[in-house]
Amino acid sequence: MFRFLIAVACSIFVATGIQAQAWHDQFDTLIKIPPGPEQEKLIADMVAARPAWQDVMGKIRSISFPDTTKGQAFLRQTTCIDGVTRPYVIYVPTTYDPKTPAPMLVILHGSVSRPEIMPDPKGWAEKTVYIPLAEKYGWFVLFPMGQAKATWWDEVGMTNILTLVRTAKIDFNIDDDKVYLGGFSDGASAAFLFAMTMPTDFAAFLALNGHMGVGSEDGDLPTYAANFINSSIYATTTDRDQLYPTAQMERTIAMASKAGAKIYYRRLEGEHDFGAVKGELPAIFDFLEKRPRNSLPDTIIWETAVAGFGVCKWLAIDEVTIDEPAGWYVDYNIAMVDSSITIGFQPADSFSGAGVMVAALADGDYLAKRIGLKSGDIIVKGNDSTITNMEDLTRFKNTLHRGGDVSMTIKRGGNEMLLQGRMPAPENYFLFYRKHPSAVIKASFSNNQFDIQGSRVGAFRILLNPDMVDLNKNVTVIFDGEKIFDARVAPDIKYILRDYLTNRDRKLVFANEVKLRPAK
Repeated sequence: MFRFLIAVACSIFVATGIQAQAWHDQFDTLIKIPPGPEQEKLIADMVAARPAWQDVMGKIRSISFPDTTKGQAFLRQTTCIDGVTRPYVIYVPTTYDPKTPAPMLVILHGSVSRPEIMPDPKGWAEKTVYIPLAEKYGWFVLFPMGQAKATWWDEVGMTNILTLVRTAKIDFNIDDDKVYLGGFSDGASAAFLFAMTMPTDFAAFLALNGHMGVGSEDGDLPTYAANFINSSIYATTTDRDQLYPTAQMERTIAMASKAGAKIYYRRLEGEHDFGAVKGELPAIFDFLEKRPRNSLPDTIIWETAVAGFGVCKWLAIDEVTIDEPAGWYVDYNIAMVDSSITIGFQPADSFSGAGVMVAALADGDYLAKRIGLKSGDIIVKGNDSTITNMEDLTRFKNTLHRGGDVSMTIKRGGNEMLLQGRMPAPENYFLFYRKHPSAVIKASFSNNQFDIQGSRVGAFRILLNPDMVDLNKNVTVIFDGEKIFDARVAPDIKYILRDYLTNRDRKLVFANEVKLRPAK
């Protein structure tokens, strides 16, 4: 009998060991394959193996990465959600050790609405000052490429940015708490936008001569200054910027600061030119390096009008009501005067002759449409100034003012033509558009209890990570002073795996969630 028991015990041990090895092998395969039936089958098989959830979490946090070529920029391609394949560039620092997580800076270029992808993405990236600084600090640099219909404020472009960040985390040992996003001009405007709509993947943002209202105005997206409280931002403006001068933009910074924004703001001298802010970069790298992501902050304030922008770290707003807002609610917004000078066209980068060729016209009430510019026109004179290149065009733009008369001499089909018109007059507008009601949550947690204040909140979720709550005890949720949840929430292997496969975030993996709908 004794020998029989030993034999049974040995059989159980061997079977358990084989089963454990099986799910480990399945996990190694799972993280390398794209979404689809094979991925779902592997998830089901792992769940059936019934590993301890702590072991699955541990497996995720201990993923190993292969060695790779270092000290180079690599041109790669990705297929975006619109089915179009677009290039991107990633720089791997010389000091990269696949055993040690490395920070990553995501740089978004300007002129994102151009009709075509810039002609030499890798060459452009290699000439930027970001790579030498990243090499000095031991950082990766990721350069997404945008264009019209794949901008930094439409679904295609925004999704592409997140996809590329998460793709980099599959291939390289990226430090999840040290991923930074930003750029100059349109890249800076996008940094403001992501801080207000999708900040979870990023530690801090870099906004060099941008406009925090561009995502709202050009992207038709609901944005809220209160959301800045969840991120750190380094922002600059210059006094003679033709698009976003300090005199205009410092008002937006002041408004955001009243909303609780953590913006380190630098007023500089210069025009809308990267050279004016280039000297800030060493200080910027120091600023970013000292601000890793707080993955599980004990307090979150989040506002949204759409479920697509409803998630901030461990909090998700899923439904907005049309009730009256709570008495404490404040809509942080200001009226602005648009006095920026924009002709309203994209130049043809490939044109090498004298003058500036028009590639495409921008949508909206711009000078280009008013005077009848067309794609293929070559601008050779502006008022009385000869234009042979982009520098001449910039100098011409600096002489213009809103409401003023303008003449342009162009070449079209071999013939020279004079076009005349008037710049749009200065225009008043609100920084953030308001077409729909928004929901706001002020949330904090301590000792397994979440305290929530809500305005127009129809439904929300709390995402649970074992580093923020004890999953062996009840989780309590107090909403507007009333207890609406008090129960244990069991870790779910399927939830853990799907959460990681979606976000590729090894430091912010959730074990389960609590779905709540406050009583009206």
